[in-house]
Amino acid sequence: MDNKILAIIAVAVVAVVAAGAYFALSGDDDDDGVNLSLDAYPGTYLTVLGNADLDTEFSSADATAIQKFIDDKVDESDSYKYENYYMYDANYDGKIDSDDVDKVNAILSALTSGDWSEVGEVHYVNVDYNVVSYDMTHNNKVITLIAPPLDTVLAMGGQDLIVGTDNRITTGKYHEEYKSTLDFSSLVDVGSCNEPDTEKILKASDDNGGVNVVCGTADSYGSSMETVFKGTDVSVIRIGSWEYGATLYGLMTAGFLLKKTAESQSYYEWYEGVHDKVVDIVNSVPDEKKSAGKIGSTACYGYLDELSILGEYSGEYTNLMVLDPYDSTEAFLNGGTTGGHGNTISTEEVSTMVEKYNLKHLILMIGTPFQVVTKATGSDNYQSSQAYMKEIYSKWLERIAGTESAAQEEFLSKCDICITGYSFSSGVSEVLNQLIMCYYLYPDEFKAYFGCSDDAAAKEKIGEYVDAYCQKIGISGSWAFESSDGVYGMNLLYCGEDDARNIMNGI
Repeated sequence: MDNKILAIIAVAVVAVVAAGAYFALSGDDDDDGVNLSLDAYPGTYLTVLGNADLDTEFSSADATAIQKFIDDKVDESDSYKYENYYMYDANYDGKIDSDDVDKVNAILSALTSGDWSEVGEVHYVNVDYNVVSYDMTHNNKVITLIAPPLDTVLAMGGQDLIVGTDNRITTGKYHEEYKSTLDFSSLVDVGSCNEPDTEKILKASDDNGGVNVVCGTADSYGSSMETVFKGTDVSVIRIGSWEYGATLYGLMTAGFLLKKTAESQSYYEWYEGVHDKVVDIVNSVPDEKKSAGKIGSTACYGYLDELSILGEYSGEYTNLMVLDPYDSTEAFLNGGTTGGHGNTISTEEVSTMVEKYNLKHLILMIGTPFQVVTKATGSDNYQSSQAYMKEIYSKWLERIAGTESAAQEEFLSKCDICITGYSFSSGVSEVLNQLIMCYYLYPDEFKAYFGCSDDAAAKEKIGEYVDAYCQKIGISGSWAFESSDGVYGMNLLYCGEDDARNIMNGI
C-alpha cells in the first residue's frame, strides 16, 4: 500500500524561509548606513555583514572577495545592484570599499585575540529580516525568552552566559527539563516570554554590566524592547530558533555575536551530520513510498479536543518535507495558508484527505518528551506519559473511524496513526524529529542504512543521537533516551498497541 502521510503537529506556527531573497532599497545613504527592505535571509547561516563568501565562518576569503569586488570595479557595471552585494558592505554604510576590507580584517584579528575594541559595531540580518547593529564590545551575558532560544544558547556551550529567562522555564511547563541544568535560584525570572518585565531586565543589566535578550520576532516577543532599552546596556538579539524553520541561521549568527563561534560551528557540524544521514536514507527509498507515489503529508496541532492544520510556515512542516512525502497540506489548502496556531479541521476533513489527498500516515504531535515528572510523583495526565499518548491515539481513532472495531481496522488499513512529540520538532533539536519520523515512515530503509538487524537495534541507534543531543545542551544528567531506572526515559513514538516501532521508555 502506498505510504501517504498526514502529520498532526502540536507546535507554534512558524514561517518557511526561502533560500534566496528579494531586496529593495528603502532609504538614502546617511551616517547610519543604508536601509534595506528584506523578505528573506541572505544565502548563508552566518548573517553578519562582511561574510562575503556566504559560508558559516569569517576567513581571509571574505576579505579577498571584497577586494576582488573593488579591483574589478563591479559597482561601476550597468548591472550592479547594491542589494545583491550588501553582505560585502561590512560596515553597512551603503558603499563597498577598502573600509569593508579593513573591517573584515579587524574581525579576523579579534576572533584570534579576543579583543573586539577595533571592531566595535557589526551588522547582521535578524529574524525579522532587518539589518540591525550589535556592539561586539558588549558582554555576552544572556536572558532568553522561551525554550528554543535557550536551547540555542545551550547548544553553543553557553550555559555560563545565562543570567535570566522567562517563567515557562523557571516555574512553568519546561521547568522539569532544565531544573538540573540551570540554577533557578540565581536566575532572574522576567515573567512572560511575550511581554517580559523590562524593569527586571534592566536590573539584571545593572547587576551584570550589560545583558543580551535573546529571543524571536518582534511580533511575538517584547515588541517594544528596542525602544524601551535604547540608550541602556541591554541589547536585543532577535534570532530564528523555531521561527521560519531558521534554526541554523539563529545558531550561527548568535554564536558569532556571543563570541561562541567555534562552539556553534561544532554543533552545526553535528546537526548537519545527522541531517545528511536522514537525506541519504530518504534518497534510498523507492519513489512509490514517497512523493512520486502520492504519499500525502499534512501538519497540524493535535489536541484532545481539536486538530489544527499547519501550512508552510511551520518548522515542523519543513522537517516533514525533508522526508520527501507528497504534500497533502498544499493539496488540501489549495493555495491557502494557515495563521497563528493553524486552522482547525474536522474529522470529516481528515477522512476526505485519506480518500482524496492520498493520506496514509496520520501523525499527531503533542508535548513530549520532557513534560513529565518522576515515576514516584507522576500523573497519567502528563503529556509525555504513556497513558496520555495512548489516550490521544484512542480518542482520535474513535472520532475519525467510530467505536466499532471493524470500522477502526478498515480505517487503519488505509491510514495508520502515530503519536509523537513536538519537543524535538523545532529548534536545535529538530534534526532528531527528522530522524524519528524517518524511522517511522521508512523503517526498512532506516534499518538497512544503519545495518540494524531489527527494530530494537534501530531504536538503539536513535537513542545514541538523542543522548548525544542531551549531552550537547547539558541535560544529560537528568534525561536519557532509556534511563536505567525508568524514571526519566523518553516516550517518543506510539503507533498502536504492539507496534514494533513504538519508542516508549518513560512513565
